[in-house]
Amino acid sequence: MNKDKLIEKHIQNKLSPLEQAEFDALLLNDNAFKKEVDFHINLKKVTQHEDDTAFRALLAGFEAKKPQKRRRFNIKWLAAASIVLLLGLTYFFNANNNASPNELFNNYFEPYKNVIAPIERGTTEQNEKTMAFMAYEKGNYNEAVNLFTNLYTSTKEPYYLFYKANALLKLNKAEEALPLLKEHLKTKDTLTDKTPWYMAMAYLKLEDKANAKKLLQHVITEEKFNNKEAKKLLKEFE
Repeated sequence: MNKDKLIEKHIQNKLSPLEQAEFDALLLNDNAFKKEVDFHINLKKVTQHEDDTAFRALLAGFEAKKPQKRRRFNIKWLAAASIVLLLGLTYFFNANNNASPNELFNNYFEPYKNVIAPIERGTTEQNEKTMAFMAYEKGNYNEAVNLFTNLYTSTKEPYYLFYKANALLKLNKAEEALPLLKEHLKTKDTLTDKTPWYMAMAYLKLEDKANAKKLLQHVITEEKFNNKEAKKLLKEFE
């Protein structure tokens, strides 16, 4: 499929399984494609921005970073986004307070970074733990899920539940991720304070807004991980 069409369908969360596989492969192997995707995602966020001063700063930053080969097109698009923001109208991607739970999930969910076994350039170690986190960092989430499953079975280290759940969320398998996050929440490792946010993301993906709200309120009240993002997201429910 045409790369522009893939990006458009990704932003609108309309990729088929085959298109998603093509998109993920391009994202992993085509640096120019990845930059273009990042630009479009950032632009979508711009249309939701409410502070005029920060908005102008964002526009300046995007102008400096965007792919040069599409300069004229992107300038026009940024101008359109500016007008839409000032008028408070619905823009191309329907990024407004009436966004569906699935759209909100796509806007706010990012897999948690690998802090357990960071992969350094030139790493040649091939033990199962390294391979699992390498797959996770590269976006090979199916492989990561299988490896995290084996590792948790053999070690019972709770952080494997956390990362497996993140990988499952990225694979749109929230119903499988949620029990793992609930189990991880019972532990007291260094990642436990991150779990409520990802549980809220799982409920959001499952379109269970009531439980998502409860978790977000907990994140805010207890000042857990991503409490500022939780405040923003909770406003979008109102």
